[in-house]
Amino acid sequence: MYSKVKIRLSAMVLVLACFAFIPALGFATLYGIKDSKGVFVPKVSVEMGKKEILITKVDPHEKFKSFALILNRKSPALIRNIGSVNIEWIASDNRPTKPVPFAGATYDPNKLKFEESVTRSIGMKLVDKSARNLFTGKQFSDLFSMFLDQQPLVAKEGATESEGAVKLGAGRDISINVDKTSITFNENNIKKGEIINIDNRSGLDQTLGVEIPEKDLLYTQIVRKPEQTKVPREIWGKFKVTADSGIFVVLIPDPDPARLANLNGKEVVVRIYQGDKVRESIRVPIKTVTESIAAGSGHGASTSVHEQDLKPLAKPTAPSSSQVTEAQQVPAPAASMEKAGPSRELENRGATTAVGIWILQIFNLVALIALALYGAFFVLPKVQVLEARMSKSEMFLHGAREAIREELDKTKEEILNECKTENPPNESQQG
Repeated sequence: MYSKVKIRLSAMVLVLACFAFIPALGFATLYGIKDSKGVFVPKVSVEMGKKEILITKVDPHEKFKSFALILNRKSPALIRNIGSVNIEWIASDNRPTKPVPFAGATYDPNKLKFEESVTRSIGMKLVDKSARNLFTGKQFSDLFSMFLDQQPLVAKEGATESEGAVKLGAGRDISINVDKTSITFNENNIKKGEIINIDNRSGLDQTLGVEIPEKDLLYTQIVRKPEQTKVPREIWGKFKVTADSGIFVVLIPDPDPARLANLNGKEVVVRIYQGDKVRESIRVPIKTVTESIAAGSGHGASTSVHEQDLKPLAKPTAPSSSQVTEAQQVPAPAASMEKAGPSRELENRGATTAVGIWILQIFNLVALIALALYGAFFVLPKVQVLEARMSKSEMFLHGAREAIREELDKTKEEILNECKTENPPNESQQG
């Protein structure tokens, strides 16, 4: 019995040791194209690791005339540190060759595109030499997109799932995720409104349509993430949402109780298209709580005013002295109305000011985000292009210096040779 337990423990230790020495690469994902019949044809397999990405041909003998890798603009860290990424081509005997920089002669910094023909090699390995862990915790689609002979390569999971019936929230998470199942407007959110976040987590572009009951809302807008750009109203019925991005829908209700009552029971409809047909519809019902809003809108003050208006009408024609003194102490209806009027005006002004400040804050936030995105996506690539040009200029200057030095050395040698040939005759004449 003891020997059996010992054997099992030793076997477990060996298995764990084997797992410890396995390279830190993930499961291979097949990428390919669709033929004329719509059948998925695998071309390469991709294995993700913490510091390495291995891309190998499915058919080692196939020759790729044009194989391109384009950096994802949503990965600014990789774009900034692309100079720290090397390529090791894998020969036919599975032997990696000498590392070369990814951002070399075949890399276009303006298009963020690396393009090369792959004929003899059976694959390539991308190696992260930086200390920033550019590949860790990332999917391949977050970093690169691949093209073979100008055709995009798609993952096998996305290709097979898009061919069949799509079920939201199932499979490879190809759903359109909506963060709210219903919306309720009450006194807490009537001024700031509500926001519905809609995310495309499929890894593929999706076509959506959003239907909003605009007539009973004070403000509505659809904004793309992360660009913070507005979707034009004329295409709200049908527009594209790119992979790994999304939109958010801004809804601000009208504070008028009558329009709020009309808004109750209506819904925001998100339609997901497959071609020209609606594949799925997600409905977000709208509810309103008008009682609490009406209670805080000043009905109590108007009721007290009406009661004060009725008190003088109930007085007798011959009031006693005690009633006269009471009447003098009670404020006149006109005076009470004058006091109530300015208070309502102040409340309305305060509400308008609060809405204006809120809109100004949103405008400032959007402007700051737009400025940051402009710096990240427009200024940084230009700086990188300047750095690349400076490096090329330095290399040219270095080569020119070396050429000048070689010419000087050759000239010096020729002069010395001439001097040596001329010296022996002079010495013989002197002797």
